[in-house]
Amino acid sequence: MDEYDYSILKNCQPGCTVFFASAGYYLKDIWPEIEVVEMHPVVQTFYPDVYICQDRSQLSNILPRKVDNFAIVNNRGDIWTELENITEYCKHYVQAMNDGCRFFYSFRDTQIVGVNRLTIDMEQHFLEWAQSLKSIGLELVWNSIYFNRKVPDQNGYYDQLENPDTTNGNLKFWFVYKGQPWNRVE
Repeated sequence: MDEYDYSILKNCQPGCTVFFASAGYYLKDIWPEIEVVEMHPVVQTFYPDVYICQDRSQLSNILPRKVDNFAIVNNRGDIWTELENITEYCKHYVQAMNDGCRFFYSFRDTQIVGVNRLTIDMEQHFLEWAQSLKSIGLELVWNSIYFNRKVPDQNGYYDQLENPDTTNGNLKFWFVYKGQPWNRVE
């Protein structure tokens, strides 16, 4: 478990918690309340206690009950898509949520296509997207939008590494679905 996983678990409320397409099975041994949902059946070959949902639109039919906490941590199934598609995915996710559900969603900006990174304010772009999800009942509670600010080394060269946090994503958003925002536990 890393620091970001731990911060999600500290901010979960009592009730059913789902980790969707985020390798949640590695947390279930220490947090048995987690329901693990993965998109690829191969996961059942090494972790049988998992729900398989290959089509997000079927998520609410696969789970035995609606959930109170829903986490997606840098789902590799959300790559090479546009923010409009992420919004469509979120419409499926909320169908599996109880009112008041806490929704933790993170991804890497490099997974999103159709954005001219040279002509727009990227922080504003992603923040406005997150705020737009209020139209489907998701109110933004907390966010961390981090783009590495490159500085030259002692020789005047810049590193060519990608944005930080390739494990959890450099864009982190926490929402509440049709409920009251909470005070984030540090």
